[in-house]
Amino acid sequence: MVKRRFGIIVLLLCFCFCVLPCSVLAASTTDAKEPISVDEDCTLTVYYGCDGTAFSNQTVKLYRVADVSADFQYTLTPPYVASQLILNGIQTNGEWNVIRSTLETYILANAIEPAMSVTTDASGNANFEALKPGLYLTSALYVTLEDQHCSFDSALVALPGLGED
Repeated sequence: MVKRRFGIIVLLLCFCFCVLPCSVLAASTTDAKEPISVDEDCTLTVYYGCDGTAFSNQTVKLYRVADVSADFQYTLTPPYVASQLILNGIQTNGEWNVIRSTLETYILANAIEPAMSVTTDASGNANFEALKPGLYLTSALYVTLEDQHCSFDSALVALPGLGED
């Protein structure tokens, strides 16, 4: 909520910028109470919009960073093993943010191709289907629409999540 308010303040002060970070963070590996199914495919939908305006025709990249075990422990996938990141036991959003920004830098430095790219639909949704369980990173997105500029942070997403859905 603080980030959204910050975005509104920037919009009011500059009259031309709207910064709306989209931070979806992965669950802590210590939060799992029951084993998760690692055999079922997952889906992910990410919405890109600001103040009721959906951003269509935007390319969103998805990187598969780690596999996940039934007891919610991560193992880096081959493109990321050399990064030597430790993904298990993370407790705070600050720690996940460090992982996220490190991954962004690692991807750029090593020219890693995304596992999948999709274009947002007319509703601003980027729909990813038939995803194997694991940890994913969505790309950052910068959109200019008329005089409005919006910036969406990359996001780490754990699939499946630990919620009911």
